[in-house]
Amino acid sequence: MTPPTAETLNSNSNEIWTLVTRRRGKPITHPAYRSKTPTQSSKFGTPSSWTPTDSSSDPERESKLLRQMQCAILQLDNSRFVSRFLSRLRDPKIQEGFNKLLASGSPIQIVAYGIGSIESYKVPRLQLALALLLKKELGVRAAGPIEVFDPVLSAVECAVLEALGCRLIVVDECGRRETAVPTIFYMPHCEAALYDNLLDANWKPVMLRKMVVLGNSFGVYERYVSEMRGVCGSVSLEVDGRHLLGIRRYVREMEMEERNSDRDIKEDEEEDLFYKAFHDMSWHFFELDDDADMELLCK
Repeated sequence: MTPPTAETLNSNSNEIWTLVTRRRGKPITHPAYRSKTPTQSSKFGTPSSWTPTDSSSDPERESKLLRQMQCAILQLDNSRFVSRFLSRLRDPKIQEGFNKLLASGSPIQIVAYGIGSIESYKVPRLQLALALLLKKELGVRAAGPIEVFDPVLSAVECAVLEALGCRLIVVDECGRRETAVPTIFYMPHCEAALYDNLLDANWKPVMLRKMVVLGNSFGVYERYVSEMRGVCGSVSLEVDGRHLLGIRRYVREMEMEERNSDRDIKEDEEEDLFYKAFHDMSWHFFELDDDADMELLCK
C-alpha cells in the first residue's frame, strides 16, 4: 500500500480514512465511506430513527437486484479470492479466536454495517456476498440472520436483503451496539468514526472480548495517523479515532485473506474488482484482562 500524503488528506472528518493505494501501477482512491455519506447523527454518535432513502417498492427492480446478488454470490464463491479468504478463516489462530467467543455457550451473531448501495454498485454486492458466505462457513456457530444497516439503503434494497435471509436494523445505531452476545461486526471500508463509536459503546474488557471486527486494518489507520501528525486536520484524525488508537496494543490483527503468489502472478480484472472491495481488511480480536485501565487508554 502506498502511504497517504498530505495532498490525500481532506480535513473534513467525514473522510478521515480515505487511503490511496496502487494496483497494477494505477492509483486507486478508496473513500472512507464510499457513497455512504454519514448522517449528522452517525457523525456525532447519537442513534436515531431511520427510514429507507427511497420508500417506494418496485417488484421489477427487486427481481433484477436479487438476480444480481445471486450472480455476485456465485462469482465470489468460484473465485481465487474466496479460496484465500477461507484458507485464512480456517487458520488455527482465527479459529482459536472464534472458540473464545463461543466459550460463553452462546452462538455468534453477525452484524454488517456500511455495506452501501447494493443496487447502484457491484462492490457492495460483493461485500454483502462475502458476509453471506461467512455465515455459511461458520454454520451452526453463527445463529440467526445477518443484521444489516446502512443509511443509504432503499426500500427495494431492504426487500432484497430480507429475501436473502438478512434482518434490517431499523434504527441508525451509529455503530453504538453493545455486545450482549458474541458478535462479529462486519464493516467493510467504513469511516474511522464508526469503528470508534463501536469501541466506545463497548469500552469494557468483558464486552470487547465478546466481539470481533472484520473491517479496515487498525494497524494501517495507526500508521496513517502517525504519518499525518502535524498536517492540517490531523488533530481530528486522533480525536475521531481515539478509542481505535487506544485499543491497538490489545488487538490481535490478522489479514483477512491468505497472501500468496497466486494473487501477484495472476492479475486480472476480477482480481482488481475484489481488491477494490476488500483491500486492507483484517480480522481484529480483542485480548485484554479485566483490570485494564480503559480510561487511560482513550486519553
